[in-house]
Amino acid sequence: MTEPTQGTESRARVNVKDLQAPVLPELARVQEELGRFFISDVGLINEISRHMLRANGKRFRPTLLLLCQRLRGPSTQEAVVSATIVELVHTATLIHDDSIDRSFLRRGLPTVNSLWNDQTSVIMGDYLYSKAFFLLVEYGLFEVMKILARTTHRMSLGEMLELEHKQNFDLDEETYNRLILDKTAVLLSAACEIGGYLAWGDGRERRLLADFGTDLGMAFQITDDILDVEGDAEMMGKSTGSDIRDGKVTLPLIHVLRTGSPRVVKQIQDRMRVEPIEAAAAREVATLVAEHGGLDFARQRARAYADHALEFLDAFPDGVSRRTLRASVEYVLGRRE
Repeated sequence: MTEPTQGTESRARVNVKDLQAPVLPELARVQEELGRFFISDVGLINEISRHMLRANGKRFRPTLLLLCQRLRGPSTQEAVVSATIVELVHTATLIHDDSIDRSFLRRGLPTVNSLWNDQTSVIMGDYLYSKAFFLLVEYGLFEVMKILARTTHRMSLGEMLELEHKQNFDLDEETYNRLILDKTAVLLSAACEIGGYLAWGDGRERRLLADFGTDLGMAFQITDDILDVEGDAEMMGKSTGSDIRDGKVTLPLIHVLRTGSPRVVKQIQDRMRVEPIEAAAAREVATLVAEHGGLDFARQRARAYADHALEFLDAFPDGVSRRTLRASVEYVLGRRE
């Protein structure tokens, strides 16, 4: 793994295995705990759980939590349990998102809503949320519970804000930033803050790591929005162009709607006002967004958040964990999946 430098592209692309390497034993324990925590005396829950565990996601948020906690010393059982609970919360959000977005593929496998139905998907997501908070009480992780209670509340606000602004072609960048902060960045921030809290308690380091996670999360979501326009569906393991088909106005689109010629703006609005938005119309919008600078603008914004995130790590001593957290910034910017 080549360590990136601030403001420049890494010479070698960082992949998720590079980030996981320093905490592989802990992540193996997280996987074991997930298998245990998913278990229920309800057969349908176990059936769905086995399907979801097959997907074996990137575990990016647990990895961040463990790396942040490792900035000060060896990993603890509290960190492993907290990392597992963060992954439960994240999985719950994905299940709900897939149902809302009518997605049929996630990590290369059929989604819960496509294999079962939307009702089952919503209830399964609710089960995982409730199980996460039940476990926080059971393990006495009350400060972690405060962080995640605040986080999940904000995530629901972000999701609702996104629905409120569907097909809102006047959406401004400030509102978009608040939307992605609450929808996505807060959970990455929470993972980093929890790692900082478990290492230092309620100190300056906790706040610095929370701020690092916030900016990392903003860069993450902007990159996700870029990938939805130009990504490779096979590599990503999910459908691309879904944001356009769902009428979501993301940052690349905001830029073109704000700076494009009246003709281009009208073309985009005409294609996206017809429901359902057909795949061909979505591809046409994606082409217009790329040709008129939307993706380049979004990349610049993502890079700015990434560079700011790196500054928060300067307060911590050099070591494997800090270097890997720095690499996580380049991983986010260089993602293709």
